[in-house]
Amino acid sequence: MSTNLFAVDTASFEAFDSSGGGASEKVKISDLEGHTVVIVPAEYVASIETVHGNSDAVNATIHDIDGGKTYESQLIFNRVLVNGLKDKIGSRVLGVVGKGTQKAGKSAPWVLHVASEDQTKAAAEYLGSL
Repeated sequence: MSTNLFAVDTASFEAFDSSGGGASEKVKISDLEGHTVVIVPAEYVASIETVHGNSDAVNATIHDIDGGKTYESQLIFNRVLVNGLKDKIGSRVLGVVGKGTQKAGKSAPWVLHVASEDQTKAAAEYLGSL
């Protein structure tokens, strides 16, 4: 094997995705309700200007275990999730997407519920297959 960093083994081209590398497919947390997920926060972003005003967010990769899909570069704006994920940058956070307790005059927040032993095993198998 060559030690030249720019040497290319053309036999391995089929291992590359040739789709063009545009923006990652987006997913809403609400679309993952009831799904086992592993969220890997990459960065906490304070005060992003949105159409609804300024909001904090976490940029993360979301592995949808039940859907068998990985979503990269996802901005998560849900306050409860952001507060829980911002201190876990670089960690893998396992849970089941669900609703938390509703407070008067507010919608119930999206939260991560504790995963069962079977869900934990499924997550380990999925991540091991990547």
